[in-house]
Amino acid sequence: MTNPSIPHGPFTGKDLYQIHKASMKILEVQGIIIKSESVLHIFRQHNFEVRGTKVFINEKQVFKAIETVPGKFKIRAWNPEKNLVLGNGIPVLCGTGGGVYIVQKDKTQRPGTLEDYKKIAMLVQTSPLNQMTAHESVHPNELIAETSHLDMMWYDLSFCDLAATSNTQDVHCLQDCLEILSIVFGGKEEFKKAPATLGIINPLSPLQYAPDQAEALVLLAQYGQPAAITNMLLLGSSAPISIPGALALGNAELLCGIVLSQIVNPGTPVIYGSTSSPLYMKNGASCLGAPETLILSKGVSQLSKYYGLPCRTGGALSDSHIPDGQAMAESSLSLNNAIESKVDYILHSFGMVSSFLGVSLEKWLMDEEICRYILASKQKIEVNEKTLEMDTILSLGSKGDYLTHPTTFKNFKSLFQHGIGNRDAYAVWAKKGSQDLMDQAGDLVGKRLARYQKPEMDQGMAQELKEWILWKKQEILKGK
Repeated sequence: MTNPSIPHGPFTGKDLYQIHKASMKILEVQGIIIKSESVLHIFRQHNFEVRGTKVFINEKQVFKAIETVPGKFKIRAWNPEKNLVLGNGIPVLCGTGGGVYIVQKDKTQRPGTLEDYKKIAMLVQTSPLNQMTAHESVHPNELIAETSHLDMMWYDLSFCDLAATSNTQDVHCLQDCLEILSIVFGGKEEFKKAPATLGIINPLSPLQYAPDQAEALVLLAQYGQPAAITNMLLLGSSAPISIPGALALGNAELLCGIVLSQIVNPGTPVIYGSTSSPLYMKNGASCLGAPETLILSKGVSQLSKYYGLPCRTGGALSDSHIPDGQAMAESSLSLNNAIESKVDYILHSFGMVSSFLGVSLEKWLMDEEICRYILASKQKIEVNEKTLEMDTILSLGSKGDYLTHPTTFKNFKSLFQHGIGNRDAYAVWAKKGSQDLMDQAGDLVGKRLARYQKPEMDQGMAQELKEWILWKKQEILKGK
């Protein structure tokens, strides 16, 4: 199986075929553990071999499932003007999610709060680049754990009019999110007609799916909503130390999830994803800033296109605990790597520090600037009579007086303009306060929050959402 649209990367078509065949052997010989009887029953109903808690899948079954996955699909937002298309090689950018700590300008970290969550939602809504909400952009420490997903979903929908990501922490949280979105999109049956959310499903590496994740994947498929099936292999811990071996193992995990989604509801959109990295042997943490992480990301992108599937990898990733030189170097390389590889959905595009554990509002804006820069550098340049400017070149000759030429006055604003950053002479920069990028980003955060305007949600729908969420909270807490 070959695909001419496979992006350039570290692996040839022959390499990808070998990785694919290795994954098939893993699925057929070793199988995938799924400790959910209801999910195992689904596999049995569709004539898959199940022994104990292991599911075994053959190549024919894999390709049959892949054939029904759409290569491109739309995701609805409650504001139809913010609907988006995912799967055309143009990245859908999404901010960070899952962080626990807020990183402050004095280099300290503190637990996230609901106020932080609101501020991040405001940055999302005012961003020229962010296209979806990332559920749990930071965990609000003061919320009740059992009902926090309801509060976060409310703020995602009421503070932003973008497409919303659902909480897939467990099947009950996901069910609540889908119920909320059913209200937004005109009832359960109307909601099921087309994608209007996205859920992140994580295999339990190596070669397992936890019950909650497998059952959440089934629920998303039953509602016809896309899952971004994403593993995070740690080379030397949950996967082999070699990159080809890790890709083969991870590919087997992802293909199992894709097969499950398609036997539940053929044609349900699925995203093939990974944010794998080497293990830092000194403390057991991930090495997101390592060059091997970039190679793994490229390999994942190549494999996804090999199968003709939409792809997800990480965005502005860093192991640094603050938005310093290390953070910006690692984030720039990682984000550029994803965009260059034509990844379709990039989570953690803005704001992430401390290996997924932290969020920095200043880095959010610094990452946006990096992303603008990268996207500008990838633009297609047309070569034609107008852009060659032969009349100008021949008329000026060696005089080189382009600074005062009318074409310069007419077109100079088309060149990339910094949002933050410095191009002033040293004396001018010093006179302005000698601000570094972090200082500028801090000032801009305040300005962005000040100009935020809350989107106008239909009042009847807003009231229905509030009442349902209040009722659901009472039901959950009653059962504690």
